[in-house]
Amino acid sequence: MLLAAPAILALPIFCGAQAVQGILVRGKDHRPVGGARLQLVDDSGRVVAHDIADSASGAFALAAPQKGQYEVKIIVGRGGVSFSPRFALDSAQVVERAFAVPDWPQLVLESYLAEDVGKQATYKPGARFVGPRYPDGMRASRRGGVVRAQFVVDRRGRPDMSTFQVLESDDDLFTRSVRDAARHLDFVPAEVDGAPVPQIFEMDVEFRLADAPVRLHAKNAITVTATPPS
Repeated sequence: MLLAAPAILALPIFCGAQAVQGILVRGKDHRPVGGARLQLVDDSGRVVAHDIADSASGAFALAAPQKGQYEVKIIVGRGGVSFSPRFALDSAQVVERAFAVPDWPQLVLESYLAEDVGKQATYKPGARFVGPRYPDGMRASRRGGVVRAQFVVDRRGRPDMSTFQVLESDDDLFTRSVRDAARHLDFVPAEVDGAPVPQIFEMDVEFRLADAPVRLHAKNAITVTATPPS
């Protein structure tokens, strides 16, 4: 996640409009990050504005069509995606921020996002699929939960666990189960122009008891169901 800090370079450039502007810096040394793609996302998940950070200063500016709640999605390289904290924009208000982006591994920066490939990485048909295991302690306490994680699937169709990142998790025990399962998965790699390429792959898993309602409805979500304890 991006960390917001007081802007060190941000001059108002909008008149009579609501906007967010400022600079991107690296989380490690606060040096400017240029060339990153920025998207202003409203509270319905719709992208309403785009910009590219200045190559020298990391400066950016995004105008919103109306007041509301927003967040900034930032893409560094091909696959380094992070989000700013959500913030409010009032009518004719200009918010100034400096955002510190993660220091992504080189493999993440070189990997494609799912929407940028011709053929997305998929679970390998016919391969033995050993899904996440429902933690005994969570089942005994009748607890369910959701884990959303991402990692790079390389050109060979193998998960690179050095890039494993948790986007959302309800408990560390669920996270460990997903991580253990992910390292053993086989994939058909993504393709661009017919050639295999590394891709950022998101793995969404729901752990639920059989008598509990489903929380995840995404097409590729994995559901791990357990019988409630007697």
